[in-house]
Parts: sequence; C-alpha cells; structure tokens
Amino acid sequence: MALSQSWRVWGTSRVAHTTATTTFYNFISFTFILNILFVSPFFTSPSHAATFKVSVTKTTTQTDSKAGSPLAIASNKLFASKYLGNSILSNNKYLAYTGVITLGSNPSQSFEVVFDTGSDFIVVTSDQCRDSQCNDITQYTCTSCRRTPHRYNVTYGDGSWGYGPIVLDTVSIGGLVVHNQQILDVTKSGLNLHQYGSRISGLIGLMPSTPVSGAIPPLLSIFKSNILDMNVFSVYLTDSLKKNEGGSILFGGIDSTKFVGTLNQLPISTAPGVREGMWYVDADNAFVGDTPIEGYTKSPWLFDTGTTFISVSLPFAKAFHEGVPGAVYSAADDIYTAPCTGNKTFGISFNGIKYEVPYRDYVVQTKPGSPICVSLVMPLPAKGMFVLGDPFLRQVYAVYDFTPGKARIGIAKVDTTNASLGVEGLSGNPPGGIGISLVSSSRGQSRFETLISGVANVAISFGVIAAIMVMAA
Repeated sequence: MALSQSWRVWGTSRVAHTTATTTFYNFISFTFILNILFVSPFFTSPSHAATFKVSVTKTTTQTDSKAGSPLAIASNKLFASKYLGNSILSNNKYLAYTGVITLGSNPSQSFEVVFDTGSDFIVVTSDQCRDSQCNDITQYTCTSCRRTPHRYNVTYGDGSWGYGPIVLDTVSIGGLVVHNQQILDVTKSGLNLHQYGSRISGLIGLMPSTPVSGAIPPLLSIFKSNILDMNVFSVYLTDSLKKNEGGSILFGGIDSTKFVGTLNQLPISTAPGVREGMWYVDADNAFVGDTPIEGYTKSPWLFDTGTTFISVSLPFAKAFHEGVPGAVYSAADDIYTAPCTGNKTFGISFNGIKYEVPYRDYVVQTKPGSPICVSLVMPLPAKGMFVLGDPFLRQVYAVYDFTPGKARIGIAKVDTTNASLGVEGLSGNPPGGIGISLVSSSRGQSRFETLISGVANVAISFGVIAAIMVMAA
C-alpha cells in the first residue's frame, strides 16, 4: 500500500554515488527485479506477509596501504572512485554492506554483491571476462541462463565501468526465487573490484528510478508488484566503533526501536543539475561544530550507502577544514589530514533539525598508532557534488520511500541506548517485508540463520567487508 501524507510506524511509538551514467545498446526494455526477490507462495495475501530477518557477518581486513606514504592512501589521484583499487587502510573500520545472492540452477552459484543506494542496476562479473580486473574474483558462469542479443554499458562518473550482455537467469535470495531475471553479465570490466579479493563480484542498486529510457530499476519493479504494504526500505547502520554488530535493512516496514522522535520527511531534490532518480535531498545548511559554512544553503546532498566518505566540492572542503584545528590540505593526494583527536563535529540540517557526525567518525588513522589521520570529508573533482556516506548514515535511521512520483527520505536520530535488533510490526495486519540484521562473525564465514518467526521465514547471509568505497561525480 502506497503511503499518503505520513509514514505509519509499526512497533513501540516514541514521542518526541557515484553518479552512475548509463547507455543502452540496441534500445531494450526490461525489468530489473530487486535483489530481495519475492515469490507468490510467500505472500498469498497481505495478512500472511512475514517479516524476514537475516544474520550477517562483519569482516575486518588487515591490509596495509600500498601507497608510498601515510598520506598517499590512494594509488589513484582521482580519490573518489566508486571502487578504489589499492587504497585499503591499515586497521580501517570502513564498511561495505554486501549480500549473498544465488544465480542459476543445475548448479546454482553464490555471489556476494554490494548494496548501493547510489546506483540502479544488477551487475556481476562474467567467467568470459579476460580483463585483469576480473582475475581473482568469483565469476558468474552462464550454465542455465538464457542469452539475449542486447548489450549494456554502465559507466560511473569516475570512469569505472562494466560492459557485457544482458542474460536471463534464476535468481535466489534466501530461498526467494525469481526466474528469467535480467542480469548484466560483465565481460569487459573497469569496476576495480579486485581489492576485495574473491569476495565481491558486483553490486545491486537501490535507486528509486532511472533516467534511462526503457529500463525499470528494482524498486520500481517492487512497487508494480504490489507486494509490500509500505513501499519503503529502512536503513540502520551502527557506529563504526562497535565490533559486535553492523546494522539492519528492512524492506517494507519501519523499525521504531532504532530511532528516537519522529521521522523528518525530506522530499527528493529538484535542484538544477540533480540527476533524476537519485536519493538527493536539499539541506538547510552545513556546519563545522556550531559554525555554519557560508554559501551552501539548500545544497542537494546524495544519501549513499555505497560510500564511506562525506564527499564534497573542494571549496566546501576548504571552508569546512578551516574550522578544524590542525587540518592541513595535501595537494599531492587531494585529501585533508587532521589531528587524530578533536571535538569539531560535521553538522548538517534538514527542515531546521541539525544532525552531527562525531569527530571520531570522520577522522581516521592511516596506520595503527600513527599521529597522522585523514579526514573523511573528502573533496571531489566534480563541482557541486555532495554525498552523505556511511559516516553520516550511521547517525540516523533512514527510511527511503520509493513510491513513484512521491519519492522521499525520512530520517531520525538513532537510538543509541537501545541495542535491540528486534523488528516490530508482526501483530495485526503486518507489512510484508524483509529485514537484514548485521552481527559479528569471523572472516569468511557465512551463516544461514532464521531469526524471526512467521508464515515464511527465510534467512540469508550478509557480510560487511572492510574497504573504502567512494562515490564519484
């Protein structure tokens, strides 16, 4: 059921980016199904819709930067690439939220892919790819797929890209199966996925729509299927310093135990230059501590789960870091360094409500014990590009409403006192939904665990991989 003027919240009530550019080949019209796929036996009627909760793993990669100095934490001067090769920091806590999906049949194959609100397509790496960037990555073998004559190219603003045929195959996520799913089978790759080793093979985009004629992104397919009682997905990411949990994503509902107050409803930005179909909202202002940064009122900001940075223009970065004691710009690396301890917050306000990112969440060490730290408020080469990645998203509970023509984001400050991972909304006529909860596990483990009872309970394994993922213009 589509939302009207306000969100309904099931559970305990509380009082108070890469910009992806895409090109079609041979003009095709097909439907992308959301990575969380539904089948009719599980949702015979709204009254029988179950909420699914999923166990996940959280992995920390202990990999030194391959750059020559603590400051040169990127091997590429274009620091804001969607997937940064050779740029993983030592002992970093950067989280790339990923999920395991199964493709094909006889036999089926499992793949770990990135969940990304900054892109709109399903992309995996093909075993037919001979590019060096396809080496040492789990590859998709088209054993049961049906090939189409269509070719597709996805190009991100930083220059990373993937090209290949559109194939149709069976896709399964946690036992939910869809047949004849359209997949971009990347045979020529510039995606720079290799820094993840063999773990990550692609991504699944969660943009609400796309400007590409003839294409239907996953969330629009879900809306048309009329499966969910609420056309929303809700994202909760834990503080980067917590090691025993990671967060949750709930499709079709809102978990009121995760936030305090009410949701601040933000319409999608219609500012000039903002790409259609992306999760941009207009901010009132941005702050360094309590001081407003002049000249940036009503700037559009992209909410992107696919980046661990707060990405800004160079003039904005300069103005912000002038208010951070000890911050220094490194022109050679196009980054700012700062003392490893401080108290200046990054702040941003929407509808008159200010939200803050603590210093420890946007200033990080390059190596253990090093006095040199790097600010995650990163300058981008693109003029006017502003991205709110995980450092900000960990401070809020974000509800993404993907109702066509009414897309919006609702945010509320996270409840830091409630460690419960429970999902409300299972009484009465509950919303149909899928919940993804993140808990700690050792490297490389995948656990399938049913956590919530209901008519149909399905558990899938999700992982968190320590890596830097950055949004580009």
